[in-house]
Amino acid sequence: MKLNRIGVFFSFVLCFITTFTNAQDITLRQAYDLMLSKNGNVKASNFEVKEMEEEHKATKGLRLPTVSVSGTYMHLDKDITADLNEQKNTVGGLLGITDPTAVLGDWDFTLQEKNLGFATANVSMPIYAGGKINAANKASEIKLALSETKHKIKEDELTINLINYFFKLKLAQEAVQLRQEVYNVILLHNNQANKFFENGIIPEVETLNAKVALSNANRELLAAKKDVDLATTAVQNLIGVNSISGLNSEFTKPTIVKPLQEFTNDMLSDNEQLKIIEKNHELAKVGVQVENSDYFPKVGVSGKYILWKDNLPLVDTKWFVGVGVEWELFNGFQREHKIKASKYKISQVEELDKQARLNLTTYTEKLYNTMQKELEQYESLNADEALANRLKFMRTRAFEEGTGTSLEVVDATLKLSEIKLHKIKALYEYNVAYGELMVLTGKTAAFLNQN
Repeated sequence: MKLNRIGVFFSFVLCFITTFTNAQDITLRQAYDLMLSKNGNVKASNFEVKEMEEEHKATKGLRLPTVSVSGTYMHLDKDITADLNEQKNTVGGLLGITDPTAVLGDWDFTLQEKNLGFATANVSMPIYAGGKINAANKASEIKLALSETKHKIKEDELTINLINYFFKLKLAQEAVQLRQEVYNVILLHNNQANKFFENGIIPEVETLNAKVALSNANRELLAAKKDVDLATTAVQNLIGVNSISGLNSEFTKPTIVKPLQEFTNDMLSDNEQLKIIEKNHELAKVGVQVENSDYFPKVGVSGKYILWKDNLPLVDTKWFVGVGVEWELFNGFQREHKIKASKYKISQVEELDKQARLNLTTYTEKLYNTMQKELEQYESLNADEALANRLKFMRTRAFEEGTGTSLEVVDATLKLSEIKLHKIKALYEYNVAYGELMVLTGKTAAFLNQN
C-alpha cells in the first residue's frame, strides 16, 4: 500500500514537472500572438494609428460651429470726453442768451470712462469653402487608412522576421540533435576501436582516427548549442518574453501549393505596399481638389452675444449676427502652379505603382523558385539519405568484422550527418521563403495555422 502511495506521489511530481517544462513551449502561432501584444515596435505603430483616428475626428469638426467665450477689461489713461462748450456759446448767441452756461449748462461730456469691460459669447460657422472642407475630410480619411496599412506592413515585416528567427531556432535545435547523434555514434565507435586495439585486432592508427573524429564531433556539437542560444535570444526579444523552453511547431514539408501565376495574382491584389501606393494616389487626387477650391469664395456666418458689460454707454445692443464672404480674385498665379504641382504628384504615384508591380512580380518569382529549388533538394536528399544509411551500416559491419577501417566508418557517419543537415537546411529555406510569400500575399493566418 505504501509503495502504491509512493508511486502515485512520484507520478504526480512527474506530471507536474512535465507540465511546467512544457508550459513555455510555443507554436509559431502563439509566438505571433505574443509578438503582436508585446513587441514595442508593434505598440508604437498602433499608437500612430490611434493618433490618426483622433486627427480624423478633429477634421470632422470643420463642419461644425465654433463656440467661444471672451472677455476684456481695460484701463485707459483718461476718460474719453467731448468738449462742446464753444458750440454751446455759438448756439447761445444765436438764441440771444446772455449767459449760455447758466441756461444751457456745461457741454463737456464724458463719452467713455477710463475703466471699462465686457464679456461676449461668440459663434462662427463656415457655410461654403469651395469644397475645401469636404476635401480635408476625405484627405483625413485616407491618411487614417494609410496609417492602418502602414501598421499592417509593420506587422508583416516583424512577422517575416519572426518566421525567419523561429525556423532558424528550429534549425539550430535539430542541428544540435543531429550533432548529438553523430557524437554518440562516433563515441561508440571510438570505444569499440579502443577495445579492438587492446585485443590486438586493429592497429593503433585506427584508434587515432576515431579520437580525432570524436574531438571534431564534440566541437561541432558545442558550436551547434551556441547557435541555439543565439537563436533563442532572437526569438525571445522579438516576441517580448523572458524565456522559452521549446518549440511545438514543425517544419512544413516542401510542396508546391499552387502555380506561380496564382501567387503573382495574390501579390498584385493583396500586397500591402500596393495598397499604400493606391491610398497615396487617392490623396494626390484630393490635393488637386484642395487647390481648385481656392478659385471659389469662402462664406461663413458669425454672431456675438454680450454677456456682461461695464461702463460701455455707447454699446446698447445685446447681440448681433452677420455673414462674411471672402473671394480671392488674384494671388500672383499661385493657384495655377499649385494645381500643376498636384497633378504631377498624381503622375509620380502612378509611375511608382507601375514599378512596384514589376518589382513584386519579380520578387514573387524569386520566392517561388526558392521553394521549388528546396523541394528538389529535399527530394534528392531523401534518396541520398537512404543510400548513406546503407553505406554506414556496411562500413560499420566491415569494421566490426575486421575487413574495414575506422576512417571508413567515420567517413560514412559524417556523410550521413551531412545529408541530414542539408535536409534540415532545405526545410528551413523552404519554410522561410513560403512564409514570406504567404505574408506578402495577405495569407498570414493560413500559413500560421499550418504550423
